[in-house]
Amino acid sequence: MVHLTVFLLVLAVVALLAEMFVPGTEVFGVVGFIALVVSAVLAVVFVPGGWFIVAGQVVLLACFARFFVRLIQRKQLQGKVILNETLSEDVPAHDMSGFVGKEGITATALRPYGEADFEGARMEVSSGGPMIEKGTKVRAVAIRESKLIVRPSEGN
Repeated sequence: MVHLTVFLLVLAVVALLAEMFVPGTEVFGVVGFIALVVSAVLAVVFVPGGWFIVAGQVVLLACFARFFVRLIQRKQLQGKVILNETLSEDVPAHDMSGFVGKEGITATALRPYGEADFEGARMEVSSGGPMIEKGTKVRAVAIRESKLIVRPSEGN
């Protein structure tokens, strides 16, 4: 049983290391975690002094985590773990000022957020508080937090 415990521990370490360097899958991480837990349980149940193996596993995981954090801090994994790309400042935001004053119809119920259709353009809108039912005529009155603020039209 000792050999199986050690094998699972080595498998866990190899799988967790593979998880760091193989992008796009979590399979290695899941296998590593399961192997680590099973190894710890087997060590405690079947191996005399198994608590020492579990303590070693905890120390090993702490060292592994410290190594991983240092790799990130040294920017060796920066492009793989941390997104470096940003949107350029000259990307124009969607100009909603042309919708202020226009009438539309709610495409969803506004509770207080939802969508409304303004002459074929479906926009995210807010009622600013009160609920407005689906299919209600609304008028865009302002822009707040990149959402159109609408009020029911007087004709309702």
